Amino acid sequence: MKRKNILNIFAAGTIAALMITGCTASHTESSVSDRVTDTVVSAENEIDEESVVSGYDEVIELSNDSGTVSITEGGIYLLTGSSEDCTVRIDAGEDESVTLILCDAKIVSSSSAAIYARSAGDVNIILDGESVLMNEEGFNDPEDEEIDAVIYSKTDVTISGEGSLNITAADGKGITVNDSLVISGGNLDIDASDDGINVNEDFLMSSGTLNVKAGDDGIHADVNLTIEDGDITLDGAEGLEATNIVINDGKILINASDDGINAAQKSDETDVKVEINGGDITIVMGEGDTDGIDSNGDLVINGGKIDITGQSACDYDGMAELNGGTLIVNGEETDAIPNQFMGGGFGSEGGFGGASRPEGGPGPGEGFAPGEGFMPGEGQAPGEPVGGK
Repeated sequence: MKRKNILNIFAAGTIAALMITGCTASHTESSVSDRVTDTVVSAENEIDEESVVSGYDEVIELSNDSGTVSITEGGIYLLTGSSEDCTVRIDAGEDESVTLILCDAKIVSSSSAAIYARSAGDVNIILDGESVLMNEEGFNDPEDEEIDAVIYSKTDVTISGEGSLNITAADGKGITVNDSLVISGGNLDIDASDDGINVNEDFLMSSGTLNVKAGDDGIHADVNLTIEDGDITLDGAEGLEATNIVINDGKILINASDDGINAAQKSDETDVKVEINGGDITIVMGEGDTDGIDSNGDLVINGGKIDITGQSACDYDGMAELNGGTLIVNGEETDAIPNQFMGGGFGSEGGFGGASRPEGGPGPGEGFAPGEGFMPGEGQAPGEPVGGK
């Protein structure tokens, strides 16, 4: 599938959300194409208030007899009710948009995804009320062995709305998207034994609340991981992981046993980098060879407040710049970005791990003295951390 610009995905999801007024809206028989034609979108993506839709193409009332619910064409579908063994499967055309409104819905799947988007142009999930998606016994779907998450999509997904969604994966991931994922609203709670969110392309969060408890990564994206705003709490082995990570705003709390924020070469489409331009970020690390921020490329801090507690605050292989903002390491503000040269590993992804400081060398927050650590010209200059206001 041709990769889409994530901003276009965000715009499409926003329009879909504005077209819905909530669970109480009456059902209408008019087609999605008719309603979209009537919707006037200006160059600034403003919606004509008179065109806002108050209906759906179909209302799906879930029950324990639902089994597999098949959606085979684009449209707006309201899902409500409860099923203890169900999969909502989307098999629409590759140019068709499917919108699912979860209105106080509970979907439990014993062996597959609760929502499986096999084919569509894009999928919009709008949250209204309090909904639950679960997989209780792991993923063993004979029709598609790739399925490994409670929400599994082979196309772009946008999640929005004002409701809440609780996702539980006893043995697997919370959300897997083969393309890109946008979260632009709603309150999401994810408890997964593997990754909370795993995206093969780009991840973008612009608003909403996201709480993730994961056995592995809280949020993983192969290419770009961008946080524009929102309230995020991550508890896992690693908090954020992608090739390129950009944080512009938001409140972020990360409790990690490995790296809090990790930029590593997962894709050749972009450079390896961590860039922080704003936000209130708190990172608490477990004991051992762990890093608050680990970049196998560059690390740039232009703004925001970053508070890191742990043995190693930062580890980077490229250039580091502290151009603004506030960086606090173990309770003390610093005017430079320390480089611990711990964690990572001389591995295929270019990390340095295993390269811990020499015996008797500096502790956390301190630079290497001349003759210790790396030689001049090989990364950090002797005797001092890199960066500075």
